[in-house]
Amino acid sequence: MRRAHDGPRRGREAALLPVRWSGLALAAGFAASGLWVEVAVAMLVALAQVVGWRTRLPLPWEVATSALCLLAAVSSFLLLYERFPWWDMPVHAALTGVLAVLVARVVRTRSPSVTEVAVTGAVLAVLWEVMELAGWHWVDSSVHVAPLDTALDLVAGMAGAVGAGLVWQRPGRDEDRRGDE
Repeated sequence: MRRAHDGPRRGREAALLPVRWSGLALAAGFAASGLWVEVAVAMLVALAQVVGWRTRLPLPWEVATSALCLLAAVSSFLLLYERFPWWDMPVHAALTGVLAVLVARVVRTRSPSVTEVAVTGAVLAVLWEVMELAGWHWVDSSVHVAPLDTALDLVAGMAGAVGAGLVWQRPGRDEDRRGDE
């Protein structure tokens, strides 16, 4: 039975479809083109989107996580990291920050402390750099793994995690509303 207030809710749910499923759509597009490395990256985007949604990440954080994951994936596909060497730093900072909040909420507690977010971010930053090294070794030797780049990526990721942890702990965060409530 439909209720009178279902209309706005359905509209909100439809508006969130790109937030929750664009990574999968991107992966399908890359697969249709035979771009298998990009498919793997897009599936990581899809994973973050689904986990953010299903764990009921506050809506502003869910949208930010989705958008930043997409931005990072599309930046890789468009070779923005090679064209603009500085682009790597803000993407590492912002993406590691939102993912640190997401992972800390899933693994530790629904309301992680700044320290928990920062430690999670440090772990994620190291894991990403290990994945880049593995990608360079086994998938594509054009992946940039210079020691200075790795060190700067780690610093940017950790700084982003601390920043995200501080924003996560800001007063009034508990009032963040979800679009599907």
